[in-house]
Amino acid sequence: MNKNLYKPSNAFCVFLFLMSLSSFGQSPSGKTGNWLMCFNQTRLNNKWSIHTEAQYRSFEITPNTEQLLLRGGINYHINNSAFTSIGYAYITNYAFDKEQLSGVQVSENRIWQQFLMRNNIGRCWFEHRYRLEQRWMQSNNNNRYLNRIRYLLRVTVPLNKKEIEKNTFFLSFYDEVFIHFSSTPFDRNRLYGAIGYQFMPNANIQLGCLAQTVNITTKQYLQAAIFYNIDFRKKE
Repeated sequence: MNKNLYKPSNAFCVFLFLMSLSSFGQSPSGKTGNWLMCFNQTRLNNKWSIHTEAQYRSFEITPNTEQLLLRGGINYHINNSAFTSIGYAYITNYAFDKEQLSGVQVSENRIWQQFLMRNNIGRCWFEHRYRLEQRWMQSNNNNRYLNRIRYLLRVTVPLNKKEIEKNTFFLSFYDEVFIHFSSTPFDRNRLYGAIGYQFMPNANIQLGCLAQTVNITTKQYLQAAIFYNIDFRKKE
């Protein structure tokens, strides 16, 4: 990789990060939620890997369950920069109740397919993710089936090193739009900014903020995530 592409730009990256965080105003309710997340990719060989994740989402910073999400899938790696996936997710949604958990209000079985590709411009790494979802949603009152498409654009920028490796601090931003195949297509938009630390060659943590807009209402969530990957390929 051409090292001349990497020029000092840490101050500019930090500026972008602060500008991103400044866009996260207060929620209309004045409440901020939190998401705790864990992601894993287990590489089986040069072509195949397994994706798993678990997410706990709360209405408030204190535990007050809003949603639990479990997702798994199989990835086929086209090359080092692109792969396709297919998988299944199970999601439970809860009603807001400050006193006690009121039980599952809506449960969802979801099949998903995606295409993901990465490229870099200098020290900025871009990720484009296109995802299709088939959603079976069940509640006490009715059952629904929905189709949805999602597009995510993520930018990741290492700060203290030219590439993300062990002991690297980095910034991560993304915007993701959700579109339904229906008469009211817009579902939601997510705007995210975080700082991360690669503490192992195959693992990092990220702390950040997410603003989620549903209809015309925006709510903020603090996020903490850990990414831990396993590689069973033989080292050359």
